[in-house]
Amino acid sequence: MSDRNWRERVLAWAHSLIVRYFLLTLTAAGVVATLTALLNPAVETENIRALLTTLATAEASVLAIVFSVTVVALQLVVTRYSARLTSLFVKEPLFRTTFALFVGAIAFNLLVVYLLPIQNSRLMNAVVGIAFALAAVSTFALYRFIRLMIQRSSPDDLISVLVERELAPDEYLPATVAAFNEIEVHPIRPLYRTIARAIELGEYQTAEQGIDGLRTVLTRTFEYLESEYSEEDADQYASAVSTKILTEYVPPILEQAYTHEQYDLVSDAVDDVEAVALDGLERDFTDVTEEAAEGLGDAFDAAPLTWEGNRLRSPVKESLLELTKVTASDADYSTFRAVFHPLNFQMKLLLRRRPDSNVTYHLVGDYYSREIGEIFEALVDRYGPAVRDQDINWISPTEGRKWTLPDEAEPLRHCWREYASFTETVLRYRVSKDEYPFVEGSIDEGWRQIAECAADGGVDDLATLCCMSTIQLAYRVDQLEKGRLGRWTNNLGRLRLDYDPVIVDRAFELLKAGEQPEGQNISVRTADPTPTDADQGLIERFLNTEGEDTPFEEWLVEFEKNVHERTEYLRERE
Repeated sequence: MSDRNWRERVLAWAHSLIVRYFLLTLTAAGVVATLTALLNPAVETENIRALLTTLATAEASVLAIVFSVTVVALQLVVTRYSARLTSLFVKEPLFRTTFALFVGAIAFNLLVVYLLPIQNSRLMNAVVGIAFALAAVSTFALYRFIRLMIQRSSPDDLISVLVERELAPDEYLPATVAAFNEIEVHPIRPLYRTIARAIELGEYQTAEQGIDGLRTVLTRTFEYLESEYSEEDADQYASAVSTKILTEYVPPILEQAYTHEQYDLVSDAVDDVEAVALDGLERDFTDVTEEAAEGLGDAFDAAPLTWEGNRLRSPVKESLLELTKVTASDADYSTFRAVFHPLNFQMKLLLRRRPDSNVTYHLVGDYYSREIGEIFEALVDRYGPAVRDQDINWISPTEGRKWTLPDEAEPLRHCWREYASFTETVLRYRVSKDEYPFVEGSIDEGWRQIAECAADGGVDDLATLCCMSTIQLAYRVDQLEKGRLGRWTNNLGRLRLDYDPVIVDRAFELLKAGEQPEGQNISVRTADPTPTDADQGLIERFLNTEGEDTPFEEWLVEFEKNVHERTEYLRERE
C-alpha cells in the first residue's frame, strides 16, 4: 500500500469521532483516577456501593432520555419530509458514540458494585474516580447530541447532511452497476421527496437548497465514477444513476414549482439540470445529456396552454436550445439528434394544440426565425469544411433504399429536414387559426438565414436544397397572402447577388424539372377547407378536392422571372 494511502487512513482514523471520544475518556479517567488515588479519602464500602448504584441508575435514566429525544426527532422528520431520512439519525456517529459511552459507564459501575469490597483503598478510590470520569464524558457527549438533534430538526441542516454524508459517492454507490440496478428504491429518492415536500409546505429556500444538492450529488458522482471505473463502466453507471432522477424526478419538481408560482425556483432548477447535462457531456457520459433533454421536454409538455405556462416553457426551451447547440458543436450525430428531438418535437406539439398567439408569439417566433438558424450555423461550422469539396447528392441522397450521405452530411440534412417539417406545422397553424403564431411577415426570415449560412460555409449544394424549400414555402405563402412576395424575391435576389447565382438558379431548374427534395417537402394545403358553394357535392366537400388558385408550375416560372429582375435591380443600386 502506498504512503499516500497510509496517510489518508491515519488522518481518517485521527478524525474519527469514536477515536476522539475514546482518547478523551482515557485521559479523563486517568487524570481523575490519579487524583482520587492520591487523595485517598477514607470512605465506607457501603457508601461507595450506594454511590455507584445511584450513578448507574442515573445514567440509565439519562440513556432513556437519549432514546426519547432521538425518537421525537425522528418523528418530526418522518412526518414532515420522508420516512427514509431515519437513516440519517441511525447512522449518526455522535448517536452511536453517546450510546456506547452510557452503556460502558453503566456496565463499569455495576461491575464495580459486584466486585466490592476491594481491600486496597487507593485502588477503590481510583475506581470511583474512573466512574465519575465516565459519567462526565457521557454527560458532555449527551449535551452535544441534544444540540445536534436540535440542528437536525432544521431542514437546511438535514439536506446538508444528506448530501455531504449519506449521498457521498463512496457511501451510496455499490461496487457494480448490476448491484445498483438491484436496489429497489433509488438512493437519491429521499432527497427528491424532501424537495417535493418542501415545495408543498412552502419552504422554497429549502427546496432550492435541495435542488442545488441534487446537482452536487450528480456531478460529484460523475467525477467519482470517472476516476474509479473504466470509461465504459463509468458511462453505464452514470446512466444508471441519473436516468430516474432526470426523467422521473426533475419534471415533477419543475411542474410543482410552477404550480406554486415559484418561477425563480423553476429557472434555478432548469439551470441545474442544464449544468448536470453539460457536465455529463464533458465527461463523455452522453446518455446523461440525452436523459436531461428528455426530462426537460416532459416538463415543457406539462405546462398549460396559457401565457403563464411560458414561465415554465421559456426557461426549459432556453436550456434545451443551449444543449442542442453544444451537442451540435461537440457531440456525435446520435447525441445531437437525441437532444434536438425534445426541443423540436415539443415546439411542434405546442403548435398542433393551437394555443393563442400570445402564447407562441415570442416563444415560437424566436425559435423559428433565429434559434434554428443558430443550431444550423453550429453544424455548418463543424461539418462544413468536411463536406465542402465532396460530391454529395443533397436532394435525393438514397439509392436502392440505401442512404448515400457521408457521415458528416447527415446532421446538416437532418436539421434541414426538421426545419422543413416545423415550417409545415407553422403553416397548418396559419391555415387553422387564420394568423401566424408569431409576428406577421417573418415567415421567410429563418430560411433566409440558413440558406445564407450554407452559402457562407461554402456548401453550395446544401444552400440549393434550402433554396428549394424556400421556393416551396414562398408558393404556399403566396396562396395565403395573395401576392405578397416582395421579401421572398428580395431574399433570393440578394442571395444570387452576394453568392454564386447557380445556388438559386439550380433550385429553380430542379423544381421546374419536377425534382423534389427527398424526405421532406413543404406542401401544406393552403386553400380554405370550408366550402362556400351550397350546391357542392358531399363527396367533393369531404375530400376537399378544390385546387390551389395557381398551379405551382405556372407560378414557378413567374416567380423565377421576378427573382432575376430583383437581382438586377439590387445590382444597379450598389
